[in-house]
Amino acid sequence: MTAPAIRGVNHIGITVPDIEAAKSFLMEALGGQVIYQSFGPQDPARQGPEFERAVGAFPGTVVRAQAMVKIGTGPDIELFEMHGPEQAQPVRASDIGITHFALYTDDIDASVERFERAGGTPLTAPRAIPYTTEKGPGNKVCYCRMPWGTTIEFITAPDRMAYHDQTHLRRWQDEG
Repeated sequence: MTAPAIRGVNHIGITVPDIEAAKSFLMEALGGQVIYQSFGPQDPARQGPEFERAVGAFPGTVVRAQAMVKIGTGPDIELFEMHGPEQAQPVRASDIGITHFALYTDDIDASVERFERAGGTPLTAPRAIPYTTEKGPGNKVCYCRMPWGTTIEFITAPDRMAYHDQTHLRRWQDEG
């Protein structure tokens, strides 16, 4: 029996405190496009033990809205406006679990400037990638925080990455 074929990452889910503000931010900061909104604050909330069990939510969590946003090529961003009695703060790089997602850009400086103008916070200026496997004269990264605290990384790699010498596998931006 053959293993099922995984085709790729479909979407990344992000819980936000205000879905309208989050959609606006993603559109302004990242050129996002709302593909659809399944339900919103005007609709009945999703809540209760069955919902909590299905998604692993803390008891008493209420989902007020859900929307799917497209940002360039790659996985979509699924936004949830959830409110609960014991909501944790956004994770940091040192926490266990998914700590950030990265967006590839051809112009990291312009992308970070746009992100900041829209209300995001860069943690540093764009800087050289520090890893030997990814270094190249123009290869850069910049970690940033969205207004609600989610961390994203901007990355650009116009120059050949050194990992090419170690494997035949390629990251998607290096294919073709």
